[in-house]
Amino acid sequence: MLGANILSGMTLGVTPRQRDMFASTVSFCAARVPQDSIYAVLHRECFTLFPDEMFADLFTDVGRRSVPPMIVAVVMVLQRIEGCSDREAVDRFTFDARWKYAAGGLAFDYPGFVPSSSGPGPPRSTPPGGPTTGPPGQRWNARSAT
Repeated sequence: MLGANILSGMTLGVTPRQRDMFASTVSFCAARVPQDSIYAVLHRECFTLFPDEMFADLFTDVGRRSVPPMIVAVVMVLQRIEGCSDREAVDRFTFDARWKYAAGGLAFDYPGFVPSSSGPGPPRSTPPGGPTTGPPGQRWNARSAT
């Protein structure tokens, strides 16, 4: 079980909910993204699925602001679906309007974040030639390759 100070030194970052009508990804993506796509589903449901408050007990009251947990959760979902590394996922969040749209319709200029704050990446596929061995007697495992 996670302790209350799992992210000591970090305070809960809160996802912005008020949108600038002219800078928002909503006005750009709503008519262009299919309503049954993962981007549209996450856009509609992200505040219900991953409310920032649900993660509040993981943060301290004093420290620097974290990346809002809802944004990290949406990025991790899209990362897994699209098979991206941490760095690729952060780049897509930074430069792909669909990812910001999925994360609640953020502004185009909403800043990206450091890849290490997005959590573990997806398991890598088996290397060419099949499984290999790592340290003596240990077989290669998709989870250990990240």
